[in-house]
Amino acid sequence: MRTLFLFAITGVAAVAQTWVTMGAGGSARTADDGTLEFKYELGTKQFAAAVLPSDGSVASMKSLRFRAKSDHDTTLGVLLGERKPGGGNYVALFWSPANQWQQIELTPRDFDLSDGPTDPVDADGKLDLDQVEGIAIFDLAHFFEGAMDREKIVVTKSTGAHTILIDNFEVRASAPARSENTIDAFDRGFLQWMTPGGMTLMWVPETGPLGEPSLKATYQETTEPYAFLMRRVASLNLAKAKHLTFDIASENETTLLIALEMKQEARYHLTIYPPAGRKIFHVDLSLDDFERESGTGPEKFDPSRWKSIAITDISGGNSANAFWLGNVRVKDE
Repeated sequence: MRTLFLFAITGVAAVAQTWVTMGAGGSARTADDGTLEFKYELGTKQFAAAVLPSDGSVASMKSLRFRAKSDHDTTLGVLLGERKPGGGNYVALFWSPANQWQQIELTPRDFDLSDGPTDPVDADGKLDLDQVEGIAIFDLAHFFEGAMDREKIVVTKSTGAHTILIDNFEVRASAPARSENTIDAFDRGFLQWMTPGGMTLMWVPETGPLGEPSLKATYQETTEPYAFLMRRVASLNLAKAKHLTFDIASENETTLLIALEMKQEARYHLTIYPPAGRKIFHVDLSLDDFERESGTGPEKFDPSRWKSIAITDISGGNSANAFWLGNVRVKDE
């Protein structure tokens, strides 16, 4: 992924408790009720973000909690920028369905280092909350320009003027506990998966086909370019993982490619075949069985350098389909 932060926060740190914009073509206005209205342009090859300079409270942060709404289906990013030089940029992503308020709560465990070719190098390779100069919010759609031609993927290009609303933004000294072996239990009321286009993503409570909180992906089966969804996992402690497990249910009988990406190295894949009729399909995949698809990394997948998971329908049909994904975990044996 290209760099997710094209500027330094240094220089606006004196503007305490006031949202500002960085980059080009953006504006930020705080309403009387405290709601942030961040306006920006997509498709202009310009990047803009709303930035809240740190007042020092991030040093003891256990979670960030806020409400968010975007005017189009997109992935929103929250970035914690450490002091430069020597510090890095740490990013958490979440799916934002059009015109729907969502309650978001992010913990330090959700942020991983942005490691694009022009990103700053973090001297110690870990998030140091006491070094965070500011918090930035941005639309990941800025970075999808040209991606379809390079990667043969479906990209929805949302050009023109757009708006993000942020409300009740707070740095908290408490956070819910999370299991170390859980990648995603879908129990937080929002999604940390994303798609660049071709799919509609929805968080589903336990009343869905899986009988547990899940992600629903709705899409049209196609040949190239393919629609896919993915989740970053680099911030999680997965070094001892031996198996990837999850539950899935599909409307149609289908063929899904499960791809695992390693940091700056290679991508590995396996294929699964969920049945039709929304039948619950329990999946248990040995990480040793994943085959290298691209890149120059080792022949065997190394979970200590695990960066992301992606799921793509490669059945090649021409029908509308939906699947539900839940309980994504790893096993150490």
